[in-house]
Amino acid sequence: MSGRGPRLSVVAVTACALGVALLGAGPSSAGSVTWTLQASGTTNNLNGVACVSASVCWAVGASATVLATSNGGSSWSTQAPGVSNNLNSVACTDSTHCWGVGGAGRIIATSNGGSSWSSQTSGSNALNDIACPDANHCWAVGASGTIRVTSNGGSSWSGQTSGLTGTLNSVACSGTSVCFAVGAGGVILATTNGGTTWTPQVSGTTNNLNGVVCVSASVCWAVGASGTVLATSNGGSSWSTQAPGVSNSLNSIACVDSTHCWAVGGAGRIVATSNGGSSWSGQTSGTSSALADVACVDSTHCWAVGANGVIDAYQFACTGGSLGLSSFSSAAFTSVALNGVDQTATTTGALTPDDETGSGAGWNITVYATAWSDGRGNTMPAPTVTGASVGAASGNCSLPTNAIGYPTAGFGSSAGTATKVYDAAAGTGGGPATVTLTFSQRVPANQKIGAPSPDNFTSTWTFTIATGP
Repeated sequence: MSGRGPRLSVVAVTACALGVALLGAGPSSAGSVTWTLQASGTTNNLNGVACVSASVCWAVGASATVLATSNGGSSWSTQAPGVSNNLNSVACTDSTHCWGVGGAGRIIATSNGGSSWSSQTSGSNALNDIACPDANHCWAVGASGTIRVTSNGGSSWSGQTSGLTGTLNSVACSGTSVCFAVGAGGVILATTNGGTTWTPQVSGTTNNLNGVVCVSASVCWAVGASGTVLATSNGGSSWSTQAPGVSNSLNSIACVDSTHCWAVGGAGRIVATSNGGSSWSGQTSGTSSALADVACVDSTHCWAVGANGVIDAYQFACTGGSLGLSSFSSAAFTSVALNGVDQTATTTGALTPDDETGSGAGWNITVYATAWSDGRGNTMPAPTVTGASVGAASGNCSLPTNAIGYPTAGFGSSAGTATKVYDAAAGTGGGPATVTLTFSQRVPANQKIGAPSPDNFTSTWTFTIATGP
């Protein structure tokens, strides 16, 4: 694809200033957000998942299984927790600090991203879930109404009084003071003082509640047996029923804000809302295995885990669309005052290549430019690109790997002589990315300009994106 690029102008006060008008290729047609199964490398049941970014996640499960990814699930690697218990849940506060809980009161922790895990001292009751609002404070809940808490990252754990003998299945904390726990028989407990006291709330159901999530101290959801979904917007003073449109047991829920939530459960069921639960709709998971837990970092990145080692990722697919390029519309170089020596003017501009084809073929960006002109018969040498940086734009699937060396040659003057300024190796560059180029313009010592000064030079640049690096 190609399009017209920036128009550059140069001014002179005995000087010159450069400005560019840009012609760029059009935008691509977008891909879609879908659930896609990932290779976990295990058939053990996976019970818990936690993600701290769109790239970094952990999953835990039966027989002390611990898996980790640093590339959004393109690959998952095994970590060694040093225990043999089933692990039921994992919580991470950043890319280095995580805690896992499981059978026989087992608590494990890492402070180096899982390179090593160590056991922490707890009680003997099975623990079903853990929530950590920061790297010091965590709450874990489990069998026989067990609530365990740490305020020092797990160096020591102590018990809190739930007033229950039934099982607590899930806990969520909006901070270090406000937490909610849910469990068997529709139980909901809440604390506003860090667990010094836990108070029962009226759920309105006797169905087992399996998962709870809070996006603030006031706004929470709970899910459970027979498709139960409850919501509160007042910190649990009242809970109302929502209709997910399914009868399957729902085992976990994740919300990224007060409107976007996902719940997962039996038979691979996934339901989602984008309006805070006023309506829920089913999404295709691609599996019939029961899903045990879900974690989301934003509205386009979620992971669900479940029976038989299933890992399901909700991400931009970057397929089914086209290859496109959006560019800046104009740019201005720094002004130059002629002084009898060669000088250089610079500017930057951002391009957004977007490969939604799913081909994995890679791509390249080229540019050609009209000759600089001040309208008085004067021109200048062709500009070059001296550097580039890249960042992921929303919906990116993989950053491009660029092999272009800088500085480039001067810009060609036609499509046939266009200069390659950036590329993506095969297998990289899926979805939108922000590529920022640094442009350099040589102003010779003997540069001619028109009178009167200052003088302005302009050029039109045309950027093109094509398949293949």
